[in-house]
Order: sequence, then C-alpha cells, then structure tokens
Amino acid sequence: MPEGKKILIVSCSTGSGHFRAAEALRLTCEKLYPDTQIVHLDMANHLDSIAYIYVVSFYSFFSKLIPLSYKIVYHVTDHWFVQKLFKILAPIIAIGSRKFIKQIHDYQADLIISTHYLPQFILPKKNTTPIAAVVTDYYAHKIWLSPKNKNLFVPTEEVKNDLAKIGINSVASGIPIHPSFFEEKNTQELRTKFNIHNNWPIILLMPVSGGNIKPEQAVRHIFSHNFNRPLNIIAISGKNNEKTFNKLSELRPSGRHNFILLKNVENIDELMRIADVIISKAGGLTISEALFLQKPIIIINPIPGQEDYNTAYLEKNQYGMQAHSSDDLASKIELVLSKPDMIHKKSYPDPSKIILEHVFKN
Repeated sequence: MPEGKKILIVSCSTGSGHFRAAEALRLTCEKLYPDTQIVHLDMANHLDSIAYIYVVSFYSFFSKLIPLSYKIVYHVTDHWFVQKLFKILAPIIAIGSRKFIKQIHDYQADLIISTHYLPQFILPKKNTTPIAAVVTDYYAHKIWLSPKNKNLFVPTEEVKNDLAKIGINSVASGIPIHPSFFEEKNTQELRTKFNIHNNWPIILLMPVSGGNIKPEQAVRHIFSHNFNRPLNIIAISGKNNEKTFNKLSELRPSGRHNFILLKNVENIDELMRIADVIISKAGGLTISEALFLQKPIIIINPIPGQEDYNTAYLEKNQYGMQAHSSDDLASKIELVLSKPDMIHKKSYPDPSKIILEHVFKN
C-alpha cells in the first residue's frame, strides 16, 4: 500500500478534459488510498499573464475561431521534431511558469501524474520525481511521447499497439472519468428529478460551441423534424454561455415535444444515464463517459485534430456517429431511435483504478 506517499496530479485547462481527468484521478485516489497525500495542480492557475495567453488563450482562440489553422498545426506537429521544438521552447515557457514550477518543487512529490503534455517539457532537468502521463484523447499525438515519462497511459489497446510499433511502451487504461459514473443510481428516480413524467425518449444536447451547427439550430431542427413519437429534449447551454442560453430560451417546441433547458448540471452523469441519445462535441472525456454508460452518441462540431481522431474511433467501432448539419442530426437521431441495435455497446472498467494500481506497483 502507498502509505504516506505524496502524489501530485497536474493538469492544464486548455479545454476541460485535462482538468476533469485529473479530478477523476484525485477523487479516486482519495477514496481508494486514503493514507496518501494527493494534490491536483492546474497549471493554468499558476502562469503569468503572458504565458497564460500563449498556453491557454491561443488554444481556445485557434481551435474554436480558426479551426482550419489549428488542424494544420496539429497535423504538422504530429512528428518527432515536435520534441526538439519543445526543448527549444521549454525555457521560454518556463519563464512564465515559475510559480507553477515552484509549486511542484515545494510539494516534493513522490510521483507526478500529468493529464497534459506540457508539464513534462518545462520541468527542470534536475527534477527527479517520476512522471506518468495520461493521454486524454483516442490518439497519441507525438507531443505526448516525452522521454521523461516513466509511464504512459493510453485509452485503448489499439493506441497501445500503434505505439509499440514505434518502440513506445504504454498501458491501455482508458481515460479517467468522474467516480460518480461508477455509482448505482435509479434511472426512474432521475427522470422524476428532472421533471420528466412520461416514457418518451430523451435526447440530451451537451454544451457545444463553434462549428457549423449552432445549438439553437440543432434544437429547432429537432422540433421541426417529423419523428414518429414525441421526445424529451434536454439542452445544456453551459454555465458561462449566456448568449446560447438566451437563444435557446426563445425556442418553443411543438405541442408534442417536451423541452428542458438547463444552464449547467453538477452531476452530468445523471442526465447521461437517462438519455437515449447524447449529442456532443468529441472530447475524449465525454466519449469515455458515454461509452461507459453504453449510450449512443452523435458528434457535432468536432475540433479539427484530436476530435477528428476521437470521432473516427467512435464511427470505426460503431459506438456512435457524426452529424454534418442540423438536418443530418435530426435524421440520425431518428435512425438511432428506430434501430438501437446498430450502435455497439462498450463498457470499460474504471481507468483511474487501473492507473493508480499500476503506478503504485512500479
């Protein structure tokens, strides 16, 4: 047992997936290994203002507003030269990350688990603390493959085998998801909790932004599509997206549908459990959550790059599909509802447990 060990979990809020995976690991470790000391450090909270711009803001700007440029950069850098490039850039990034590096130094961890690729590059050479990296998408971009990684955890056996072909050892663990997904919950009670008092199918629209399909367009086309049954449509705008919330609140369903609009939900697993179809972007965490609950997922507005790979993984294994327009989305919802067996079911064990068991044994 890892009694008394000090574990530091590091993430960086360039997108929510890295942070959520780190939190899943922290919460699971606190539950399974209560005698360890564990801290989750979000790198984004310990950058100076300039470093924050080029580490966090640039990602958000290019991935959402200029996705083609982000796609080009993603694929061009999926090459071994990215390791050399970051060796050159690391000292520059480290200048703006001094508070972050000091936090790591002061904590004196026995082990660092990173759910983002960047910390491995900027930690000083004198750092001797073992580092384990957890890939949070269904493809391992070369930027993740730092020689500083003592352990590398990847989402699938397929990714593990691909890396083995180029001489990289890894562990197929899955992507860590919140412990609440592994709890037993009564779905009928959850339907009542969300004020659903019928047996109609539930369509869950998760927060999305950017891309060709706007949330209000998606909901409007679902309302107008000629489904052969009434539906419950639950849309989540996102707590910091007032504009989308206001646009969605103006929509009125036809008399045969039930529409529920939410800004945010603390326990997202509860809505995902009762959904018959989930509509979402192709984030690695959201896909993993849907797969564990064995829910069909329809992808809209994937960010070019890693989310293209995530979507391809879904479609290749028939766990879900992508919609390319609002009309296409409505048609694919109807297809999934009428032929539920066309979507394969896949449920993984708890990735956090696999990762923690492995790092504590090695």
